[in-house]
Amino acid sequence: MKKSLLLFYLISIAITFATQDSFSQKKSFLLTGTVKDAENGMPLENANILFSGLTFGTQTDSSGNFSIFLPATSYQIVVRMLGYKIKIERFTLNKDTKFDVVLDKVPRLLDEVVITAEKADANVNRTIMGVEKISGKTMKKLPTLMGEADVIRSIMLLPGVTTVGEGASGFNVRGGNVDQNLVLLDGIPLFNTSHLFGFFTGFNADMVQDVSLFKGGIPSMYGGRASSVLDVRLKEGNFDKWSLQGGVGPISSRLLLEGPIFKGKTSIIIGARASLSDFYLKYFNNESLKNSKANFYDINAKITHRFGKNQRISVAAYTSNDAFKFAQDTLYYWNTRNINFKHNALIGAKISHNFTAFLSKYQYGIKGLKPQFEYNWQPSITQKSIREDLSYELSNKNKFDFGGDFSIYKNDAGSLLPNAEQSIIEVFRMPVQQSREMSIYAGHSLTLSPKLSIDYGLRYAFYQLVGPGDYYNYQSGKPREISTIIDTLTYKKGSVIKSYGGFEPRFSLAFKMDSSLSIKIGFNRMQQFMHLLSNTMAISPADIWKNSNSQLPQQIADQFSIGVFKNFNNAQNNTFETSVEVYYKNLKNVIDYVDGAALYLNPTVETQLIVGKGYAYGAEFFIKKSRGKKLTGWISYTYARTFRQIQANENQTAANFGLRFPANFDSPHNIKFVLNNRWTKRISFNANFTYNTGRPITYPNGRYKIYAYNDVYDYMVANGLNPRQGLDKKSYVYNGQTYVFLDNATIQETLDGYASPSFTLRNAERIPDYFRLDLGITLDPKEKSKMNGSWNFSIYNILNRQNVYSIYFKSSTGLRNLARTYKLSVLGAAIPSLTYNFKF
Repeated sequence: MKKSLLLFYLISIAITFATQDSFSQKKSFLLTGTVKDAENGMPLENANILFSGLTFGTQTDSSGNFSIFLPATSYQIVVRMLGYKIKIERFTLNKDTKFDVVLDKVPRLLDEVVITAEKADANVNRTIMGVEKISGKTMKKLPTLMGEADVIRSIMLLPGVTTVGEGASGFNVRGGNVDQNLVLLDGIPLFNTSHLFGFFTGFNADMVQDVSLFKGGIPSMYGGRASSVLDVRLKEGNFDKWSLQGGVGPISSRLLLEGPIFKGKTSIIIGARASLSDFYLKYFNNESLKNSKANFYDINAKITHRFGKNQRISVAAYTSNDAFKFAQDTLYYWNTRNINFKHNALIGAKISHNFTAFLSKYQYGIKGLKPQFEYNWQPSITQKSIREDLSYELSNKNKFDFGGDFSIYKNDAGSLLPNAEQSIIEVFRMPVQQSREMSIYAGHSLTLSPKLSIDYGLRYAFYQLVGPGDYYNYQSGKPREISTIIDTLTYKKGSVIKSYGGFEPRFSLAFKMDSSLSIKIGFNRMQQFMHLLSNTMAISPADIWKNSNSQLPQQIADQFSIGVFKNFNNAQNNTFETSVEVYYKNLKNVIDYVDGAALYLNPTVETQLIVGKGYAYGAEFFIKKSRGKKLTGWISYTYARTFRQIQANENQTAANFGLRFPANFDSPHNIKFVLNNRWTKRISFNANFTYNTGRPITYPNGRYKIYAYNDVYDYMVANGLNPRQGLDKKSYVYNGQTYVFLDNATIQETLDGYASPSFTLRNAERIPDYFRLDLGITLDPKEKSKMNGSWNFSIYNILNRQNVYSIYFKSSTGLRNLARTYKLSVLGAAIPSLTYNFKF
């Protein structure tokens, strides 16, 4: 491994110097600038900048900035973006120059519609693959559940992304577990992104600028999770004028206020969303749900100040809160609070600097409300972090990214405390764990020729579990159990208990066959030092996060991928994007559980955990019509498998007898279809269809009855069966012939014994397949209307299908082989919704 890393460094240094020499022979200068909306001063992302006489150009980033090295000469610059008037200007480049552009909006036309968050052919030209982007505008056009545009539900319409069931919190990407996804809200990690047990996510759609999902080629700047990165970028406030927008829906309402504190220099944006009522719960068939209550809210706020043209600072805060009271005796709750400071600047003409510092706290728990049994269990995770990201652009074909971060975590497992004076609940203390996580990274993006480009980098991550705390030492050579604890080790504050670390190489290569066809290969390694423990199908507020320790090493994922990307354009200027991506992912130190694992309020939870390996592989086929006269959308098919294998060793028992088994979220076949059809200038029709193979499940295939000896004896005496009768005569008829045989007398099973179920191999069966069709219609305002209001009507699950979330069995006491099967559907009906959105 060390030799390969040394070779990796030597090759990268040689390439860098070689390309730098070639560029230095040309006299060129750096052109930088910002593209903004002329009406509100908002930066415009993915605006295209082209130059006369050149075959290449550039585009703006999420802050509206662009930079490019050009030979010294006179140019005609063309700036264009969908929905804005084209701007053409002439200038002479004879020194490093800053060139800012403002674009005017054009009236809404019907001649074509576009569904994309990137410039044309970005999927072909981009070096890395496995990247999907959705703009906030596109997300709002999709059919919604109960009127809520939803980030997580939107990405679930993309290939390679699944979930375990309707209303489940979290998502799975290319064989990764829910906790293996790094979810960033403006660069700040979130441990929980759900509202109302996963029916909605904690992102206000009005605040979202765009969403990027990295499934395969993950840049070196990202780390800390083993599967994917979901980067949600929020808007900045308007620097020129005040505006108010919002929406009223059946579940929640929202408001967004933005405008300048000091015009042109300081802006503020505040977005708030809150649930309206609990009236939907009364329509559920379950009586307990009818008597339950649910509410939530989230608030985003950001203040941004500009120092000249090349520097800005921002302070932002986010808070979300959920409370769900089940019937009258249990309250579930979870909330997130974070505040962050950012400083962005352009240093000289070639280096951009981004500094971030934040404090975040995720708190969750359960309150018991039953009289005399009142209690409160409240775990929490606190994270304090600083981060520096630098980008050095040698030329428009040669760019370095480097930086690092440092985080301190406090993980409180949550003590059980009485919550009333009359409560008989006793105090049960749980440990608080402290840890540190550090990383540094360097990445290099290089265009070797018009046909060949590479993007490679290296990240080093280091983790320490530190004191104070008491930790158990288990007897070597025996599985971890309470009975094998041989010692308790006490560590002082700041002392290192266990350390893990390692390199994470990232590599992507793209070979461009022509302007519309490219072939890409990639590899990336990810490490994860915190783990979500859950023995349920879907994550919930009762699940706990666990730090890596001596018994629980970091998870490591190596992913190899290859893809072919091809775009087509027809005579009507319609654009079709197609791609095929194949991947293989090797997973080390994945976590599973012993049978009947007890995870909550367990100070020796490592005795319930077993560690093994996993792997996932699949192929994703994707066709998207990104531009057309009236019709856009996409269709995808994914074949994917993911397995786990937990074998016995000197420290643990095996799972499933050491045989491999499908992961809980394994879904081999997945089809998704999204359609956007503009009927008129104001009316558009939207639909999406989802089909996937039912998830694995472990069924009971029988049961044993166990009786106490005294109970059986008393029963037999009372029923005249002791002493037992001898033999009974029985007969049956076959082909007209009667056959008589003798059989032992039997005891009718009316005595209530202890039932012990027998199960199939782990995840050997599957629930029924899932499919759902959603429809929606949007009515936009008139072009010259003073009140910019729109209506959205949608029907979720219009086919009224009762998709199965889980299956369970129930039998009558004492009767043999009469167990009945029950299917649980969470949203087993068509759900209409009407939402009004406004802006003025």
